[in-house]
Amino acid sequence: MVQSKLSNTAYLYSLLILSFPILTAVIVRKFLTMFQDNWHWGLTVFLIFCGLVSLFIIIWGFFVEMNLRMATLKISDETIEIKQLLGFGTKHIFKINDIDGFAVRDFKQRGQYQEYCYLIKDKKAVGVFSSLYYKNYMEVRNEIQNRLKLLS
Repeated sequence: MVQSKLSNTAYLYSLLILSFPILTAVIVRKFLTMFQDNWHWGLTVFLIFCGLVSLFIIIWGFFVEMNLRMATLKISDETIEIKQLLGFGTKHIFKINDIDGFAVRDFKQRGQYQEYCYLIKDKKAVGVFSSLYYKNYMEVRNEIQNRLKLLS
C-alpha cells in the first residue's frame, strides 16, 4: 500500500488561496477609509476589479487546485482511494480494474518542469496528482505504473 504525502508547497499554496480574499478585503477597506470624502469612478472600477479577481482566485484555487490537484491518494492491492481538499474532502474509491489507465504530461512552470499524472476512467480524468504537490510523487507514480496501463 502506498499513501501520497503532500509537499510544503501544497500547504503554502492552500494558505495563500484561502488568505487572498481576506487580504483583498483589508486592502479594499483601507482604500475606502482613505478616499471616503473623495469618491469617484476610478475607485468604483478598482473595487469591482478587486472583487472579480478575488472571486476568480477563490473559484480557481478552491475548486480546481485544492479540490482536484491537492488530493491525497492511497493505493492498495485492489483500490485507489482519492480524498479531495488536502485529504479533508470527499473520498472517492475506485477499483483498479475499473480504471482504464493513466496519462503523464509535462509542464514548465517557473522555469522548472513539473509532471502531472492523470488517472483515466471512461475517457475522463478521475484523479490528478503532480510532482509539484507531492513529496513522494515518484513512489506514487511507480506504484500506479505497476498496476495500470500507460495511455498515450
